[in-house]
Amino acid sequence: MTGIDTTRAQHGWRYYGWWGIVFATLIFISVTNGLTIGGIQAFDPHLLQALQIDRAPLKFGDAIQLGTAAIFTLLSGWAADRFGVRPVMTIGVLLLSGAFYGLGYVETVGGLYVLRFVMGLGLAGAGLAVCVVIVSRWFISSRGLAMGVMLAGTSLGSGILPSVFTRLIETYEWRDAASMSALAPLLLLPIIWFAIKEWPARIGLAPYGAEGPAGSEQLAGPLLTYRDIISRKQFWLIGIGAFATFYSILGIANNLFLHSRDLGFTATESAALFVPLFIMGLVGKVISGFLSDLLGRKRVWILSLVLMLLGALMLLTLQKSLVMFAIALFGFGWGGNYSLLQAISADAFGSRSLGRVMGAITVLDAGGGALGPWITSLLYDAYGSYTAGFGLICVMIAVAIVFALVLKIRAPVTSAAVMPAG
Repeated sequence: MTGIDTTRAQHGWRYYGWWGIVFATLIFISVTNGLTIGGIQAFDPHLLQALQIDRAPLKFGDAIQLGTAAIFTLLSGWAADRFGVRPVMTIGVLLLSGAFYGLGYVETVGGLYVLRFVMGLGLAGAGLAVCVVIVSRWFISSRGLAMGVMLAGTSLGSGILPSVFTRLIETYEWRDAASMSALAPLLLLPIIWFAIKEWPARIGLAPYGAEGPAGSEQLAGPLLTYRDIISRKQFWLIGIGAFATFYSILGIANNLFLHSRDLGFTATESAALFVPLFIMGLVGKVISGFLSDLLGRKRVWILSLVLMLLGALMLLTLQKSLVMFAIALFGFGWGGNYSLLQAISADAFGSRSLGRVMGAITVLDAGGGALGPWITSLLYDAYGSYTAGFGLICVMIAVAIVFALVLKIRAPVTSAAVMPAG
């Protein structure tokens, strides 16, 4: 179909992109990211005891998972551009389901590493990058808000699932709880098959904010190779900022359960700390997305990074009384940063080759995410506290602020009203 279907809403909240695409991807990423980033942390104390290992070897599994996701997102990004996002997402959720089922039977640290590798493959196909590609194809104006709402799913899942798994573990023991979690990814298959639509033109619509299919083709941007992408200054400024901030959030989030236990929190209280961290992240994503469409993405991005830094500095004190407020502030800033990184990437490169762009950026952001938990735990094992690890996180966020200040991009221009990005 080449024209706009006037029987479908092209504007407002009745537009399919809002209630079909954004809502569907919010649910999708709540499960996939929530399982692999937040929920799995509830199993850490039990894995330490069952496998008789220190924290650094345990967190090396996080590095394997996210490093694998970083590398293979290059392939999944190419596949999403070439074959469509739905086959890629289907393979991803099947891999995640199998890996979590296997977690209930793991007996050795080598077996754990194999499972985290498979989880990384699953994230490459069913994680952040493919959801960003889908939403970016559907939105030109209000892209910041759409991204923020969709990405709120990562906070929703990561905030809720640690407490859910803690209760499951208390009721069924940790191995049974791990195997039961394998059902969650399978529930996403109907969303992939029936809700996700590759391009708005497939159902007679234009991207939100575009006048028509002809305009939307122009707004999709050029067809870029990986060589084209990495030759651009914007890629390195965005990518290194992503590396530093993903290092920081996962360095804190993936050590939060163990750190809070060191400070005297109970297991239930430690699991509950993920609620302010990730729910404030949810709020930050939505609010920053809305504000970025009004005030400009770069301005709101820098503010979000400053809030992250303030929260990290408070955690650096290792004071139990400050933990709740610190992680809420850090989470709010992280939410804004997370949302705006994706929207800024789409603004800088266009949506036509966004699968490749997100694949290339994910090599950096997931690489940072892979190193953050591991290096933070290594520094804990070396010094007996998280002071050095959290101090390095503060430095990482400061680097991201500098790179955000240097970045210059132009917003996509349409005949509809679109606010500047920077």
